Amino acid sequence: MARILIADDRESMRMAVKTVIRMHPGWEVCGEADDGREAVAKAVELNPDLVLLDFRMPITNGIKAGSQICSLMPRTPVVMYTLHRTAELELAAKLVGIRQVVAKEDGPKPLLNAIEAELGNPVI
Repeated sequence: MARILIADDRESMRMAVKTVIRMHPGWEVCGEADDGREAVAKAVELNPDLVLLDFRMPITNGIKAGSQICSLMPRTPVVMYTLHRTAELELAAKLVGIRQVVAKEDGPKPLLNAIEAELGNPVI
């Protein structure tokens, strides 16, 4: 079972993503965070197989949190799921080690595909 940590400051978004992830038989949500600092702490504590980060979060944004997670846990893939996808954000994400940036407005399928690509588990 692949364990996924979700970090997003909006509880409604975390719940929606959790619902989508739980539909995949090989994935489970191992934890949630509502700000970037908590995302880093929970990543270290829970050692997930993948971290899913929003960009705009309080205390520490997704780029800074992603940078810290990638530095502390270089084998753990980090995917950014954001409303603010731009070429500049994608470049900044790649530079700190975030593997993929997915736009929330594109719906759940691109997110599932990104998780599948990083975990190597086919979406059913």
